[in-house]
Amino acid sequence: MPDTLSPQFRGRADTPRRLPALLEAVEIDERIVIPGLDALLDAPQDFALTFDASIALSAMLRTHAHRIGVLKQMAAQVIDEKGCRPLDLAEIPASLPVREIEDIAAAPRWATDPHGLAVVRVAFAFVAVHALTDPTDCHTASRALHLRPRPLHDDRALLRKVLSAAMPMLDDRSAGLLSIHLSKASTFFADADHVRRSAPSGVRASEGPSWSLLDYNPDALRESCRAIGLRDVSVRLAARQSR
Repeated sequence: MPDTLSPQFRGRADTPRRLPALLEAVEIDERIVIPGLDALLDAPQDFALTFDASIALSAMLRTHAHRIGVLKQMAAQVIDEKGCRPLDLAEIPASLPVREIEDIAAAPRWATDPHGLAVVRVAFAFVAVHALTDPTDCHTASRALHLRPRPLHDDRALLRKVLSAAMPMLDDRSAGLLSIHLSKASTFFADADHVRRSAPSGVRASEGPSWSLLDYNPDALRESCRAIGLRDVSVRLAARQSR
């Protein structure tokens, strides 16, 4: 969290750590996972989606939309309890993976290559589900996030199945884009919390203990990349960084 936070916000013991974790999970779901699912569903022929796969992806989309709503409710409770001001929230920077995908997506090249952008969004979503956890699960939900939320195992398995079917249909350029942006996305999700949540100007967030709903797992991601047919030499995944 940047040092520019107001004394009122900084002085509440758990809020500077709990609220950014919730907001980060919301924005990654809203601006990375859901756009990645939309990219698949909007071009079923490009990704060889079967009817059953489309139904499963649509169900996954609804689950994430519901989870976003729950996370926003959790964040609203924190804001209400701690008396956070709009200025306090404005000073919480967007998470690094979100800033990066938006910078990439803004490049003029995609205006004439919507399929290429779709592949990029799918790559980021694929990495995101290997980092996001689910605090809304009834067995692990904790408003204070004291319990370790479970990984999104079902989402990982579904996207592995979908991309395994899609890979033989992708041309060399599209497969190359997927490999490159899987590697890029992994570097942004691998950063420690205080780096990932740092302000664009370079002001670093607090390096103290923090709650986080991201738990980047390079081993699971590597196995998933192999499962969809990508060789280790074509995908250079970032190692897990110390928190």
